[in-house]
Amino acid sequence: MKKTGKPVQNKNTSNSKTQASKTSKKRVPRWVKVAWVFFFSAVVFVGLVIGFVWVYDMQKFNILKIEQTSLPTEVYDRYGNLIFKIQPAGVDPVPLTQIPNNVQKALIATEDANFYHNFGFSVKGYLRAAYYDLLHRQAAQGASTITQQLADVVFLSHAKTIQRKIEQLFLSIQISRQYSKNEILDMYFNHVYFGNGATGIAQAAYAYFGLRPSQMKQMTLAQSALLAGLPQAPSLYDPLVNPQLAIARRNLVLQRMYEQHYISYSLMVKTQKLPLQLHAATQNWTGIPAQYAYYRDYLYQELENIHLSTQLLTQGGVKIYTELDPKLQLSAYNAVNNPNNYPPRLSGATEQIQGAAVFLDPHTGGIMALVGGKQGQYSFRGFDYATDTQRSPGSAMKPLIVYGPAIQTGKWNAGSALLDGKNNQLSFGSYTVHDWETHPTVNGYVTLRWALSQSWNSPAVWLLDQIGIQTGISFAEKAGINLSSPANQNLTIALGNVTPGISPLILADAYASFDNNGVRMPAHIIDRIVGPSGELIYQYVPQPVTVMSTSTANQMVGLLRNNVVNGIVAGAAAPGFQVAGKTGSVGYTNYTDSDLWVAAFTPTVVGAIWEGYPVTNMQNMLPDGTSHYPPEMFSQIIRNGLTPNGAKFNVPVAAGPAFPAVKSTNPKNQQIGTRAKPENLSGVSSSGSTTGGNTQSISPTGNTSSGSSSSGTSTTGSGSSGSTGSTGTTGTSGTTGTSGTSGTSGSTGNAGNTGSTGQGTGSTATGSGTSGGSIGVSGSGGTSPSGSTTGTGTGTTGAGSTTGTGTGTTGTGSTTGTGASTTGTGSTTGTGTGTTGSSVSTGTSGNSGSTGTSSTASGTGTSGSTGGTGSIGNSGSNSTTGTSSTNGNGSSSKGH
Repeated sequence: MKKTGKPVQNKNTSNSKTQASKTSKKRVPRWVKVAWVFFFSAVVFVGLVIGFVWVYDMQKFNILKIEQTSLPTEVYDRYGNLIFKIQPAGVDPVPLTQIPNNVQKALIATEDANFYHNFGFSVKGYLRAAYYDLLHRQAAQGASTITQQLADVVFLSHAKTIQRKIEQLFLSIQISRQYSKNEILDMYFNHVYFGNGATGIAQAAYAYFGLRPSQMKQMTLAQSALLAGLPQAPSLYDPLVNPQLAIARRNLVLQRMYEQHYISYSLMVKTQKLPLQLHAATQNWTGIPAQYAYYRDYLYQELENIHLSTQLLTQGGVKIYTELDPKLQLSAYNAVNNPNNYPPRLSGATEQIQGAAVFLDPHTGGIMALVGGKQGQYSFRGFDYATDTQRSPGSAMKPLIVYGPAIQTGKWNAGSALLDGKNNQLSFGSYTVHDWETHPTVNGYVTLRWALSQSWNSPAVWLLDQIGIQTGISFAEKAGINLSSPANQNLTIALGNVTPGISPLILADAYASFDNNGVRMPAHIIDRIVGPSGELIYQYVPQPVTVMSTSTANQMVGLLRNNVVNGIVAGAAAPGFQVAGKTGSVGYTNYTDSDLWVAAFTPTVVGAIWEGYPVTNMQNMLPDGTSHYPPEMFSQIIRNGLTPNGAKFNVPVAAGPAFPAVKSTNPKNQQIGTRAKPENLSGVSSSGSTTGGNTQSISPTGNTSSGSSSSGTSTTGSGSSGSTGSTGTTGTSGTTGTSGTSGTSGSTGNAGNTGSTGQGTGSTATGSGTSGGSIGVSGSGGTSPSGSTTGTGTGTTGAGSTTGTGTGTTGTGSTTGTGASTTGTGSTTGTGTGTTGSSVSTGTSGNSGSTGTSSTASGTGTSGSTGGTGSIGNSGSNSTTGTSSTNGNGSSSKGH
């Protein structure tokens, strides 16, 4: 039997590998590492001794700051006026004798097991931290005792530097010299931040459990362990925000208590199985006016952004000077909470529509007003729709991703000709884009100013294709919008389909560069912070970013002013103010929206407003045609929150012609008037369009939006949709088109296109009909030969109407062609037969949304066929009522 074992290695190979390893990389001997650790520890120890003597001699720190419990944190506005106070810990102190023993034991077991035996610091902890920092070449380990954590209340900073740690150590030694262990523990419980706006155990017990100081003894073991675990990372372990993490932290505290012999194993296991025992206070116990709640919350966020402790707001004695404008803040608060500023809820809605508004100074970046949602849904440091949300901005993105970058190239201006397509439709390979409404062009072109002022989709996508996607992305990123995701490498970003989405704060910050000569001053809320002794703790330092040239910024201001004066942003106008801006709406289905936006500005303030549901679904979606609400809210906030000061833009309104003088052209690779097969593009799909107003739909990555078929019912009688009528003598229809059942008279038609000429006497000439929302246009007048039937004129039928039948001027015995009626789902071709003439050619069917059921198309022409989900299908004229399909969680840019 063969023995198994380790394979025999080639000695030469092994030696060569070993030798190579030795020559390529020499390993540091263990004794060298140990020597370095001891050397470093010795240096630290000597430094501690020297520092100890220095502390005794120089008395650098004033430890009485710890006892300054009566001084609140004061927050000032941009004019230097006190706007609100944040009460510090210790205002309602709870004596240590009234704090449950379980809370004390839980804290000691978790944060400082040797608390009663150290001198304010732990040598073992410092050596462990020093070893870690040496290996990782950074000052990361804290090694903080309870006394050192208390010292943080004085230092007002959590910066992890060597100097910071030494200063913390010195103060902890002083605290230990002057106060007993129980006094230190007493001060700790009444000064340390416990999260959710609660500083000190009195506020924490009330915030989480509804317990007043007199009820403190009622606190359970589970509640005690929960509180003891919060100071290490209050925001992370906040049980009202992150309950699962809070439970995990609580159970770890219970384990530490067991390890320190404070509780038995069975009690630990029993308590770890309990749910969170929360009875959170619901009223505003902080005393801060409601209109400042979101602004106060963002103070916490910005302190973290600039690497300062959030305890600055709660430990007292600090003055924080902000960029707040109290009048504008109150106006924004009132507007966001006014139900009249939101679209009506659809029947079946289960949620409340939310809103958010941000206003800032474009010249400094200072946030003047911030409201992150309705007050009824507010929770302390909860989700803030002004700063935290990530939504598609729709057409509000066009100035930042298309028009601004295009003008910056120097090749485009307000009067430039942009291709829109003869039917407001363009195809780019497999991607087809429609305008959100039908409108005239000159040989398929419109001017840049008109395309922007009316927010048409096709020319915007075409222009981005001309300048290049990367050109648009680079411009927007300088404006502060993150577009690094590969999902943004497609033309749909022209319509605001950006990943991962943006917040109102980001949008306002980006638009500020238009209002500040092309320079963006990053948004901020804090100007400076002054400590209890008058020392400057923090000072904002401007960091301007050049986004575009001054010339480009001025041209964009003129264009965005034109949007308000002559475009669809008219609702943002405010008497006494010059206003510029852009709206945006994001479609959810063909008849509903998911998000409504406006970004607008005056010469002195720029703002962004968002409206929508927290989660959009088939129950909670916004009615179509409600994009006017955000600009009207903007106007209301400006009128009530600012005093007119006569400030004016230094550029006029970029008004001018809507259509350029261009020759008919069909550029290479641009399919004008085609109906390309819909196809997903990086998770984005285009949906069918409705009759009378084409809509470009966009879905977020991974979602598909489907459109709906046009809602029209064809009736038996002459006149049908389809392509140009084929046969009939030069007969012309009368001036009045008739429609309705069995060819009865319908709505009055205007003079229109001449019916097509055919051969033979007595044949029927049918014109083409396209759905478009307008009254049918009958053929121009003419004379049919004696005995011939009347030629049916070319007519454009409104959605849901049938083509009017023209009555000949001199023809007698007008006979309606009775077409064979075929009912079916999908594309149905009606083959009509005239009295004696030949039938007309089959009309081109269009693509409609998902599963539109066409009804019978009688007479000549064809009904609209049902198409697959995808790129903006058009239903044929007289297409029949289709059932509206829904899209999952998709969104679409409506272009408004």
